[in-house]
Amino acid sequence: MSHQESIGQLALFPELFRTPSLPSISTLPEFDKALDNLIRMSDLGAFISINVHGLDKSFSVHVRELEIPPEFLQNGRGDAVSPIYYLFPASIRHQLRKLTYEVRGFLNSKNSFKTTFGYFLYRPYFRIWKKYVDEQKSHIQRFLSDTLKGREYGKHFLTAVNCGYQFLEDVSDEPAPWDFQRKLRLSHIQEAQKEIGSQHLTLHSLDKTVPDYPLMAIALKTSQFPSDLKSFLKQFSIQFAFKTMHLDYLKEVDIKSIEDVKQLSDRLTDET
Repeated sequence: MSHQESIGQLALFPELFRTPSLPSISTLPEFDKALDNLIRMSDLGAFISINVHGLDKSFSVHVRELEIPPEFLQNGRGDAVSPIYYLFPASIRHQLRKLTYEVRGFLNSKNSFKTTFGYFLYRPYFRIWKKYVDEQKSHIQRFLSDTLKGREYGKHFLTAVNCGYQFLEDVSDEPAPWDFQRKLRLSHIQEAQKEIGSQHLTLHSLDKTVPDYPLMAIALKTSQFPSDLKSFLKQFSIQFAFKTMHLDYLKEVDIKSIEDVKQLSDRLTDET
């Protein structure tokens, strides 16, 4: 890779460790040296961060957050807080945790080294890493599709929603002008969420005096839950970002090998 290509690629990377107290580069020789070190580091590899999004879905109900009038609640329930309700049962959550750990299973002492701010992945493994991440994403998607096919996803979705709905019924008192349906259906939640979206409703703006308030409140609290498996799979992602060191940290060092990068990252870790 040429110097110009390296600079072009590095410009896309978020920077690490920039702090207001770090002295800035003030001379052209400092700048030239730092830039040379940055290019050499890019030839060796890059720091990466890894995040799995969209699998961990949960919610809880805080009565105070809902701003419910005290007269609508049983005595002593004005500060009631529900347990955490999860979209999936413990067995599925456990398996998903194992699968997300496997995403990082690619990284080892042969292709990277670990730091307190991520991994430094060696350049020869960039393309292999991208392919590995794609394979792991497909693996997780297959697990979800097989485990939650048919009506299984909808059952878990309704179970979580009903837990929150039942909590509101348990803390409510007779003066509350609310109607609680005997059995919530998926269509009820979808219709409520559609209304919430079209009217841009919030927990604060919801009318607490209408009969369907409990349904609307729980539909809003679970708005981050996709209501069908297809939508859930679509919002799931494995994201990784390549990062590079800020130039100010590279003006007084010599980066010629992986060992030099390790020493620099260790020193910065000690300073932060």
